This record gives sequence, C-alpha cells and structure tokens, in this order.
Amino acid sequence: MELDYFLPDYFPNIFKLLKTSVTPVIQSQKIAGNQLVLDGSAAVRVLYLAEDTGQICCVTQNIPFSKTVELPAECQNPAVQLLPRCYFVNGRAVNQRRLDIRGGISCKVRVSDQRELPVVTGGSGGGLQFRQRRLSACAIRKSATRSFVVNEDLELGAAKPPFAALLGYSAAAVPSEVKLIANKAVCKAELTLHLLYLPEGENPRPETMEYSLPISQIADLPGVEEDAACSVRFCVTGLSIEPRSDESGANRILNAEFTLNLCCTADKNQDTVLADDAYSTLYETEITARPAAAERLLQDADLTVMTRSTVDAPAPISAVCDVWASFGEYSTRLEEGVLSVSGNLEVTAFCIGTDGSPFIFDKTIPVELRLLTGVEAEEISFLPAVEILSCGYALLSENSLEVRAELRVSGPVYEKCRFSAIQDIVVNEEAPRARDTLCALRICYAEAGDSVWDIAKSYATSMAAVLEENSLESERLEARTMLLIPLIDG
Repeated sequence: MELDYFLPDYFPNIFKLLKTSVTPVIQSQKIAGNQLVLDGSAAVRVLYLAEDTGQICCVTQNIPFSKTVELPAECQNPAVQLLPRCYFVNGRAVNQRRLDIRGGISCKVRVSDQRELPVVTGGSGGGLQFRQRRLSACAIRKSATRSFVVNEDLELGAAKPPFAALLGYSAAAVPSEVKLIANKAVCKAELTLHLLYLPEGENPRPETMEYSLPISQIADLPGVEEDAACSVRFCVTGLSIEPRSDESGANRILNAEFTLNLCCTADKNQDTVLADDAYSTLYETEITARPAAAERLLQDADLTVMTRSTVDAPAPISAVCDVWASFGEYSTRLEEGVLSVSGNLEVTAFCIGTDGSPFIFDKTIPVELRLLTGVEAEEISFLPAVEILSCGYALLSENSLEVRAELRVSGPVYEKCRFSAIQDIVVNEEAPRARDTLCALRICYAEAGDSVWDIAKSYATSMAAVLEENSLESERLEARTMLLIPLIDG
C-alpha cells in the first residue's frame, strides 16, 4: 500500500507526526470458479501536531484494494474465513503539507469445501468381508453472509466538552443471542463504540466516550435444522461520524453510521457407517480406495480473556489520554489436550508528557491465551477471530503503565478425521483363492497390538469367526496370543 497525500487547505501545517496507522477490513468476498476475489478498504489515519499552535490534528484516507486468491480447485459448498491485518506501516512528512505513507496488508484466508464422495458401506455374497467404521462428521454446512447499516444519534455525556474532531475509534459487535427458526438465524448482538475525540476550544486535551447499542439481524440459512450449532460473527467494516448541534448550539450530538458484515455458519454432526477395507474369503479381490477427510464439530468457541501487562514509557508521563490495542499475528496450538492461542498484543498509548507536550508510543506484548482444556483430538482445524473488546490502563508511575485488555476469541473448533474410503470393489470369480480343503483349523501366534482383522484377512477367513473361536472382545490384541484360526467356506 502506497499513499502520497497532500493536506487539504483547511488543515494546518505539520510540525510533528505522532502516529500513522492502517486498519484494513474486507468488505466483500466472492468465489468464481477456482478464484476467491476479495474487496476491501484500508483506513489510513495520521495524528500530528500543528506547526504554530501545537494542536492535535487528524487526517484520514480510505484506500480501496482488491486481491484474487487462486484456489486448488473449484468449490461446491465453500465456507470462507478471513483475518486481515496491517503488518507494517511507515509514515513521514515530506514537507509541511505532504505525507508519504507506505504499508503492508496481509490476510489470512481459510477456505473449506465440502464435497460429496460416493463410497461403499457394505455388501454381501462372494465371500465378501467388510471392516466397517462409524464416522461422526459434519453434515452439509449452511452458511450466509450479509452487509447492513446501523444509523444512530449518540449524545455526549453531560460532563464532556463539545465535539470538534474525531481522532480515533474502536468498535466491536459481540453476539448475545442466536436462534434458529424457519430456515433463518435470528442474531442479536451488543455493538460497542469507543471514541477518542478532540473537544472544542484552544489547545484542548483529547477526550474519550463509550457507547453500547443493541442490534439484531436475520440471516437466511435454507435447510438449517433448529438443533444445529450456529457460529455467528459481526464485523464492523466502516464508521462515519458527523457532529450535530443540540438545542444550545454546541456539537454534542454525533450521528454515527456503522457498516457491518454478518457471517453465519451452521453445523450439525451426523453418524455415518462406511467400510474402509474389504476382501473375499473365496476369490481374489481388487479394491479401489482413496484417502478422505471430514470435519467433526467439537465446540463453537466463544471466550472472553483478560490480560494484564506493565509497559514502560519512553518519557515521563503526566497524564494518559487513551490506550488502545490490536492483536497481531498469532498461531494456535493443541498440546496434551489444551488448546491455546499465542500472539502479540500491539499496545498504543496516547500520553501527555511532564512538559505538557503530547506523545504516542507503541509496545508489543507477547501473550498466550489458554482457551480449552480436555480436547480429545489428534488433529484440529481452528482459525479463531481475536477481537479487542476493551482496553484500560492505570498509571503506575511517571514511566510505567498497567494495560488491561479484554479479548474475545471465537470460532468453531473442528476435529480433522482422516480415513480411507472404498469407492469400488471387483470380485474376480475366475480367480478363486487357494486353500487346503483338508484343513479346518490353523494356529497363529500373534503379537501384542496386532489387528484381528489383518490376521483374518491373511488367512482368508472372517474376523467374526476368529473373535468367536478365541472368545475375544477386542479387535486389537493386548498381549502375545496363540489364536485358533477357523477356515470358513463363504
């Protein structure tokens, strides 16, 4: 991302840059063939001090962008998860009226596609033996996305000074209730807004204001069942603030227009019986099998985690105007049944120095969020959304702050089930298996951990006959055993 920006005529000259930030959002997504097309916008915000007055000023610019992602194949029933972020930004003042801004935007993309695969589940005749397994996995996934706008008039608190200019904001929508009914998902959420604004007056100090609004939307999910598990995420993709005067003539009313995306995904596990191996006790058999995978929903994670950290300031602090944070690049880990997320909390503090001049500093704090325990799975699929719900602070001394951040981690957690699926079986009746007609029973010395199925297959008999002959209850041998192998005729 590159931006060569000239200040509008009504903005004062630049004396000193305080902070340059870029916030990317994905506004729409579309899959066509084997391509995923993303359209988004990067909100560039620059805080600086004016040349003559030292007043804090803010300029903003939205830069649209588009990205096409090549997928391995065409999708039949895709579900898309997107996590955009700005991984670096550099801003410099070329002169008093011109800014040169360079930045980089990345987007973590997860596209999962469910496909129908014809498989053999069993059969009879020709001496066929099937090893069947019960698989619990997600049925056809239902998903929907929609954009909508919320318009609201917000009033400043009675003790707050009138509004002059917006310096920054953070907004999040946390789902509070989801109800599936009549092929629709009724989704309710709490929309929170944190504002940092510059009041009217001569060299005023920035002020903050908090708001909370209930919102609701209905998403169409044709065919969804009421007992399905529904994962819901609201994403604030844009906000415009227009000040309005109240009866006294002061700018104390803010018209806020939010643009949001709603993403719903409904899953329901169902049991399926399929065969993953087969043979004939009478004839040579040719099996066509292929590796396959399915996902089983373990849990729809929706957790709130608090973090506390102490950060050191580069200069003495007399007051703190605001503190905000974002969660940078992160990774998930499943170890000994514990699911955790590790990443960096990127903290920004807006302070007033002991000399009365404002300054902004950034700190990166490594954090590990312990989410779930007792997860019984060898392999999981989990791409969580991590949102900052609130960020508070306490001034410990002139040179240190305690930063408290409330994070929401949400997203469905799937167990990855990998297996072999039989797609076709051909029994060659012209190639009977060689067998000793004078022998009715054989003896096999098996080791601990051996599979009764594999033993029965090698002797061209049935696993059920071996289990019954040796009074075995488990298909896997627990110790070295002498087995009696009955030879059957069909």
